[in-house]
Amino acid sequence: MDQIEMDQEQEQQQNTEQAENALEDFVDPASVVSLPVNMKVGYMYSFLFQHLHRSFKGIFGVCISIAALVAFVMSFDGTEDTTRKVILLLISLLFTVVNPIMLLIKAKQQVMLSPIFKQPLQYTFSPAGMRVSQGEEEQFVTWEQILEVRKTPSVLILYTSRSSGSILAFQEMGEKRQEVERMIAKGCRGAGVKKLPAYMERMELD
Repeated sequence: MDQIEMDQEQEQQQNTEQAENALEDFVDPASVVSLPVNMKVGYMYSFLFQHLHRSFKGIFGVCISIAALVAFVMSFDGTEDTTRKVILLLISLLFTVVNPIMLLIKAKQQVMLSPIFKQPLQYTFSPAGMRVSQGEEEQFVTWEQILEVRKTPSVLILYTSRSSGSILAFQEMGEKRQEVERMIAKGCRGAGVKKLPAYMERMELD
């Protein structure tokens, strides 16, 4: 085992110990917020859509489609190049119509086929972090492990890696929404998480 692997193993062990110690904060019921969260196709689609369209690939693709659409409209200048018009139309529809439909199909497949989404996930938030449990399985994430928090019109996403995270639908939060958002904002700001929705950065905390 080389030095890099040893350092990575030691860091992982420290994070695990930190998470286990942080579980003690759940002893006080007054300091936690707990709620079940179901996964629906719309929630997964919202995650996939914003994740793609905030990446370089997604932004570049949309720009290409818009440019093709503009070129398609301008091609009606009296020329009879039908093949060119068809190609431009197909390119313009690729990222503006076809790709969103493909994302919707992918979201439906993930929600319908993944065993983890058959039952609701139980989320418990505390000053130390977030615990996600289902049956006998559970995972604890400290606020320091959160890389970024993003907001869409329907969900809040807590990224723990560049491509994965927890999807919290506002509809599932119900009356606990403000309480959950304040807990997340307070925990992430205290842990030094830099990428937060603007309203969480401005939120006044106790």
